[in-house]
Amino acid sequence: MMKVKKMLSAIVVGVLLVANVIPVSAAEKPTVKAGSLEEVNIGQYAQYIMDAEQQEPVVQPKAPAPALTSFKLYAIYSEKAGEEIISQSSSFMQVGSTLDHGGTWFQAITVEVGYAKTRFAYFNNIQMTLTDIAPLDFDNDSIVDGYLCLWTYEGSEYEAGTFTANSTSANSPWNTMSLRFNVY
Repeated sequence: MMKVKKMLSAIVVGVLLVANVIPVSAAEKPTVKAGSLEEVNIGQYAQYIMDAEQQEPVVQPKAPAPALTSFKLYAIYSEKAGEEIISQSSSFMQVGSTLDHGGTWFQAITVEVGYAKTRFAYFNNIQMTLTDIAPLDFDNDSIVDGYLCLWTYEGSEYEAGTFTANSTSANSPWNTMSLRFNVY
């Protein structure tokens, strides 16, 4: 079973690498806003998180909800460029978009591993709306492991900007995790 998981992980990493190496013009991408997180396929990211954070399933007794341990940007969407999946690896963190974004709306999907009590997101220092939130269960044990959050900005036209977000753990150690991403 572990060999199959490792092989699938290698395939996913290969697909992500190829997807980020071969540029796709914005004209080929759809420029439709996501209405909800049900429209987003996050299977690959869920597998990445599960492989990165625990190599083998661990049985845990019932306990308080897990603290926030990871907070990352999964994807961004814009009127001009459509969807851009953000590169994730243990040795590299993408800090800016590779596509030419812009338009009158912008969306971002953040992934929280653990439980958060407060969360905020801003685009160009304007607070974004939390449009949708969906629970994540990485190991199919019917216990929520984290959340996907869909953030939406609708306003004046932009050519570039900065997306910032933060999330504070719901329990000890009550840590706050932040991220910053440049949108070009």
